[in-house]
Amino acid sequence: MKFAISLAFSSHSYRDDLSQRIIFSRCHSERSEESALSSDHAAQHSRIRDRFTRTADQFSRFALSTRSKEAEHLAALVSPRGTELALDLACGPGTFANAFAPRTRFLIGFDLTPAMLDRARASAQAASLSNIAFACADASRLPLPDASLDLAVCGYSIHHMLDPARALSELARVLRPGGCLALVDLIVPAGASSDVHDRIERTRDASHANTLTVPEFSALVEAAGLRLFALEITERLRQFDDWMQIAGHAPGSSDYLATRPLLEDSLPSDSAGFRPRLVPDPSGSAPLLEFTQTSLFLLAEKP
Repeated sequence: MKFAISLAFSSHSYRDDLSQRIIFSRCHSERSEESALSSDHAAQHSRIRDRFTRTADQFSRFALSTRSKEAEHLAALVSPRGTELALDLACGPGTFANAFAPRTRFLIGFDLTPAMLDRARASAQAASLSNIAFACADASRLPLPDASLDLAVCGYSIHHMLDPARALSELARVLRPGGCLALVDLIVPAGASSDVHDRIERTRDASHANTLTVPEFSALVEAAGLRLFALEITERLRQFDDWMQIAGHAPGSSDYLATRPLLEDSLPSDSAGFRPRLVPDPSGSAPLLEFTQTSLFLLAEKP
């Protein structure tokens, strides 16, 4: 099966040299693309597509509602001028694309999973966004020319990537000098064990690769040739049952029963950095499990 990425603009206002730099056509078969990947990366792509196809509805509801405020916050931190050509990498159902498109000239969203792209197109249409397009693409080989973008956004996706350094290098490649990377993702808090943290995450979600620390994120961004200029750490209280449901696991399912004891085992020393706690259930049944997720908002510039 072949597909083409060809971003042309119907509006005359987009037909200038700046916009034409983003026009890029690349036809290839999905089979040859996957065969060029290492077996580990091909398997990870399959895990990602399986997870986000199987849970497309519940994940989209969560991302488009709960994370919309975070998308708006990231857009406010960047404060685009309105002239930017922008990318939302691993766009999911369009949470961050919907926040940035009204603030930019044109935005394209890339994602590995067709089911996510379907939701992203639907949410953009519902928001009456006409300066936006979506296509399948791999973060490690972006189908865009060098120095073609003013802004690259990536929200809650790096932790699914086996090679985040390559993805960040690709984002740096497609940014023009002076262009901005705007990123938000989960992090392992200082003092917590990355191994324990990731064991819990991977038990819940096989498509989870690694959660990074702030120093790891900073080092990767700087190694990609970008200059960090803003870091902000935020926290969100989560309900364990809701977190599992978003990943497609109901109470009593095998993955639910495997994940909850791991999180509870981390309670005494908070070894995973989730700060879990048991709280009474108003219905009088077993205690509810709550925990905290920590996120990093990061802005960097291409010199």
